[in-house]
Amino acid sequence: MTQLIMQYVLIVLLVVGLGYFVYLLKDKGVNISEDYFGIAYTVLGFLQVNEANTDNVKRILRAVSLAVNYVETNYKDEDNITKEEKALVLAREAVEVLDFQSEIRDENLRQIIRLGVAFLPPTNKNSEELDDIKLKNSVQQ
Repeated sequence: MTQLIMQYVLIVLLVVGLGYFVYLLKDKGVNISEDYFGIAYTVLGFLQVNEANTDNVKRILRAVSLAVNYVETNYKDEDNITKEEKALVLAREAVEVLDFQSEIRDENLRQIIRLGVAFLPPTNKNSEELDDIKLKNSVQQ
């Protein structure tokens, strides 16, 4: 009987805690559905208050993704460190064209570049390795 009461108390505390967490998020003005992965909130962290809106985040992400696509297309044979440096230079130029008052640090741009690379379609080399792994797994089963 005591265990049953403790379970109910813990469930009530869990529900109250989650409710309070949602209240704190809404109090700060963070909308969960708009910023599901936390990317927009991270990008907005270095923008000034008058620049912090989702349209500016979209503009930054588009500019960086265009730089990443350009580098991946034109420098296929380079190593990843070199490609990241070239993407950083191009992304820096693209973001400066957007004319924000606040400066975006290189670490933040590198993070966004790495996210952009992660969303690129796989190369032939990687897809062949993935096909080999799938083939080996199907043979083992």
